[in-house]
Amino acid sequence: MTFTRSQFDEACKKFIQNHGHHVLDKGKPSWSWREHACLLGFGYMERVTSLPLHRRVTGINADTIRDNLEESSLEPIDCAVAATTFAGELLCHQYVVLSPTFRVPTFYFSVHDSSGTPLALTEVLQLPLFHRDAFEGAQVTTFSVEQSCASFPLLSFGDHPTLNVQCWYLHPCGTKAAVEEILDATEKGSTEEEECHLRWLEAWFTVLSSLLELRR
Repeated sequence: MTFTRSQFDEACKKFIQNHGHHVLDKGKPSWSWREHACLLGFGYMERVTSLPLHRRVTGINADTIRDNLEESSLEPIDCAVAATTFAGELLCHQYVVLSPTFRVPTFYFSVHDSSGTPLALTEVLQLPLFHRDAFEGAQVTTFSVEQSCASFPLLSFGDHPTLNVQCWYLHPCGTKAAVEEILDATEKGSTEEEECHLRWLEAWFTVLSSLLELRR
C-alpha cells in the first residue's frame, strides 16, 4: 500500500484524533498536524521533545566512525570535539512526512543544543533517541549510516520536503515491506480505505519503534 497526498493527510489527522499520544510514546508531547504556511497539500505531523544530555554507547562507537570516515572521501569529523559536552538542553524536532518518491510516511528529525547549533552525526548516534542495536554493524560516513548490502542508507541527511530545512531522516525504501509484514500477521478488520490507511500508519509507528525510543 502507498499513500496519495489526501490519504496521508486524512490518516495522520485521524491518528492524532484517535490517539493523541501514540501507545508507544506515552508521557511525551503529542503529535500535531501542521500545514505549509502558503501552499496546500504539504502538511505533516510534528512534535518537539527534549533529550537528556547524557551520552549512551550504541552499536556504533567513535572508533568505528573515525575509521570509516578516514576511508571515505568526505571531510572527517573531529571525534574528540564530538565527545565534548553539549551546551544546555537538547531539543529534538520530529516530523512525519509523506515521501514524494516512495509515497509512504517518513520520519525526519533534527537535534539542536540551546544555542541552536545542530548536532553532527557522531553526536546524534550517541543520543538515547535510538535503541542501542539500531545500527549494529552499519557503516558511517559524515552524512549517512549505511548497511553494506543495502541500496539505500538507513539514516541520511537532506531537506525536509515541506519546510525545506535540513534534517536527518530514516530512508523509506524498505518501509512498505516491513509494515505489510506486520499487517499480514494481524487480523485484517475493516476494509474501508480510510481505516486501512490508518491501520497502516499505526503499524508504521510500530516499525519505527524498533529503531527509535519514542517514549523520549
